[in-house]
Amino acid sequence: MVTKIPGHRLHWVDCLRGIAALLVVVLHLWTSILINYHVASTAAINGISGIVYGYLDFGKIGVVVFFMISGYVIPYSLKGKPLRYFFTTRFFRLYPSYWFSILSFIIIVGMPPVKEFVVNLTMLQRFVGVPDLIGAFWTLQIELIFYFLCAVLHYFSLLENDKVILKTIYILIFLSFLLAAARYFTNIKLPVALFLALAVMFTGLGWRRYSLDKSVIINKKVMYTALSAFIIFLLPVTLLAYSRDYGFNETWYRYFLSYTVAIAIFFVFARYKFVNKILLFFGSISYSLYLLHPVFGLELSTKVLKLLNSNSIALYVIIFFTLSILSAAFCFYFIEKPFILLGKKVLKLFAKNQETVIT
Repeated sequence: MVTKIPGHRLHWVDCLRGIAALLVVVLHLWTSILINYHVASTAAINGISGIVYGYLDFGKIGVVVFFMISGYVIPYSLKGKPLRYFFTTRFFRLYPSYWFSILSFIIIVGMPPVKEFVVNLTMLQRFVGVPDLIGAFWTLQIELIFYFLCAVLHYFSLLENDKVILKTIYILIFLSFLLAAARYFTNIKLPVALFLALAVMFTGLGWRRYSLDKSVIINKKVMYTALSAFIIFLLPVTLLAYSRDYGFNETWYRYFLSYTVAIAIFFVFARYKFVNKILLFFGSISYSLYLLHPVFGLELSTKVLKLLNSNSIALYVIIFFTLSILSAAFCFYFIEKPFILLGKKVLKLFAKNQETVIT
């Protein structure tokens, strides 16, 4: 049970991360069960499928929640800091766990082609047309684009400018609509989701300006107007962009409902500040869980079941969650957390060396 308890004002964000990660994990578990076990189509199964990946998409809901959180949190790591601080902390936050997931993939699944392996190490593979080694990697490139935009705005002293933030939200919404229309009329798979995701992230930033920073410019009326504009434009954007299936079983209503539900979940948590110890734990390991569950939960669990000569769905679910959570906890405590601390030490050392040069 989620309860509202006193605590740090951003603990609710960590809990929300936990929910987002679990939504992605549940989607992948459910689809793997349907594919690998050929589950009979019953009213109950169809009902669950309709919720997890039918009318809604648990994975997309989780990802959009992650994007809202990034917009709410990431720009503030730039506040009053030089760009080298931002990029250093981001590097030590993202890459060590990311590389561990690639290493785990090689050990459990096998060595991919050398080019794919090398390019995936950079986290830039999609920018050069190289496929992701692990499907979950696709969101990381969108995060990197958001970091780049924040860094550019920060460099020109615009990230603290509320008028610029508002204009950015509206520009991204409008670009999403233009790309969706172009995609519909040209039948070319244009990156509509990228601009929608960026619009979500900057909406998260706008919400923080309004709710936490008490911005004079982004007040309640302005923020809710921007949010309403996003939801209103989301309908034609999804209709135009996702009425045709480009090979990913895309439907416009799944996109529309999933984005809407994700935004609603974010604002419910932002409003009521729900905090729960279990969710805090999952929030702390959320990045590692997101990266590692496809390898340990999906791939390794399947291999373990084969060794046990079992076809039990219940056992598969137990092994899936056990391996996913244990691997994520291991990665968080022994890789992610130590490297974040190492990044801070590197920054302190750099600052100390700079002071020595100056004196």
